[in-house]
Amino acid sequence: MSSVPDLIRAVYTHDDMCVALLRALGSEKFKNSDKKLSRRLRASLHRYTLDSGLLYYSTDAEDAPRVIVPHDEDLKYQILYEVHDTPVSGHLGREKTYSSVSTMYWWLKLYKWVGTYVRTCETCQRTKSLPHAAAPLAGLPVPT
Repeated sequence: MSSVPDLIRAVYTHDDMCVALLRALGSEKFKNSDKKLSRRLRASLHRYTLDSGLLYYSTDAEDAPRVIVPHDEDLKYQILYEVHDTPVSGHLGREKTYSSVSTMYWWLKLYKWVGTYVRTCETCQRTKSLPHAAAPLAGLPVPT
């Protein structure tokens, strides 16, 4: 099975935004592509970098760069599976899963993806407690 970075590199070719970014950042593989950057991407090009064939995105100068995941549902689900469902990940909730994923990866609407994934996780639905407090116990009346 291929590693996630290898899968990401392979899927970049199917994502127009990623191809345009790769071309703009000087990737030899995409130098002849006809994909152009949108005005919005040109304005934020300083947030993107290219290293070893992977695109990285930083929200600000102090932010560690995160690998850009292209628009591919199977790839996104695989990443979420590895962070949420594997035995070492422990089926953490939305916030902890998001924190873990977002330190390494970036894609549009990542928080929403994580929320949906965790909310629909069958294992979590069966084993996690309800998010609200249980009603207090009340004594039973003693029969007379």
